[in-house]
Amino acid sequence: MRVLHAGQICSAVAVLNEIRAGVPSHVSTDLNVHPRLSVEELRERMSGNICRCGAYSNIVDAIVEVAGGQA
Repeated sequence: MRVLHAGQICSAVAVLNEIRAGVPSHVSTDLNVHPRLSVEELRERMSGNICRCGAYSNIVDAIVEVAGGQA
């Protein structure tokens, strides 16, 4: 089981909502194409949320698991 802290959970929910809504990020290569769930997108969108617990290696995996997809 992967664990995220409250701030990470709030950010992850916002990230998934942005991707579902088609909001591009700095790593989106084509602004006319709906962004897809990818490691690059997740890392970019979560980059502003700093966590001191050292769980960075599991954050992307946890978001992908919750989203029910693969990145």
